[in-house]
Amino acid sequence: MERIILAGTYTGKGSEGIYCFRDNDGHLSSCDLYYRIRNPKYLAKEGPWIAAAADFDNGSGIALFDRNGTLCDTAVYEPETSCYITIQDNVIYTANYHGGTFTRACIRDGKIEDVKTTLIREKAGCHQVLLWQDLILVPCLLLDRIMIYGQDLEKKGEIVFERGTGPRHGVFTEDGRWLYLASELSNEFFVIEAGTWRITENIPVLMSGKMHVTGGAAVRMSKDEKTVYVSTREEEVLSVIRVENGKAELIQNVSCGGRHPRDFILAGDHLLAANRFTNDVVSFALNEDGTIGEVISRITVPEAVSLLISDGETK
Repeated sequence: MERIILAGTYTGKGSEGIYCFRDNDGHLSSCDLYYRIRNPKYLAKEGPWIAAAADFDNGSGIALFDRNGTLCDTAVYEPETSCYITIQDNVIYTANYHGGTFTRACIRDGKIEDVKTTLIREKAGCHQVLLWQDLILVPCLLLDRIMIYGQDLEKKGEIVFERGTGPRHGVFTEDGRWLYLASELSNEFFVIEAGTWRITENIPVLMSGKMHVTGGAAVRMSKDEKTVYVSTREEEVLSVIRVENGKAELIQNVSCGGRHPRDFILAGDHLLAANRFTNDVVSFALNEDGTIGEVISRITVPEAVSLLISDGETK
């Protein structure tokens, strides 16, 4: 099966914006510039829309594209680029690490409207926006908390971690029962019961048991929800974790195939890792038990820091 993959990047050291390449059952080819734009760090899609957190001449904010890569609208509302973006029900959410804020905006007829930014705290290290029922969860790396807000953008609660944890990215199970979260500073994996927000388990993501080496980055879950994957940049590894009924077991660490695996995605029976410092994306086979197998292919992509499977066409 052939897929078109989009890569968000840092620009300035060889990258010119968003790139696209083809993935044919793990065999990667045809990397081209999709859209020239500054620092499109993170990408998201829903329906006919693709959105990027990016920089512009007069500030930073959101770029909205259609699936053919045509720029439809931009919204500039902050001084520095957000590090995360997601879309749900035609609503865009971004998280800004430097500003300690998260933002909500609506898509209407291809335009970005009703932009509302909420300040959590300066230097909060907001790193993601997670949506659960009618709540908005924002992992704040520098506060060692996940802050919880309602749709009225008023605070409803928080999940507190030990000092020096640095909660970064998480993913909910489809039934909304569990939140699986990876920390950046302590190199841990957390199982959190949704609703009660009780941490039921936490384990190291490195087979050595080494912690607090920093660098935990992305977390992704398999389609059958039996396996969760985590990348660690400074150790340059991908971790495989078996999960079941609120329990977690680390079963594998493998090399990311390069340096600084900022992001990775699952694409059917293989995994694609974006290695920023080696300017490449590497595809790995996934074994039947969910463990990571041999390298299938690699392709040069400058400074890739996020990956997105797109149904759109190359420009």
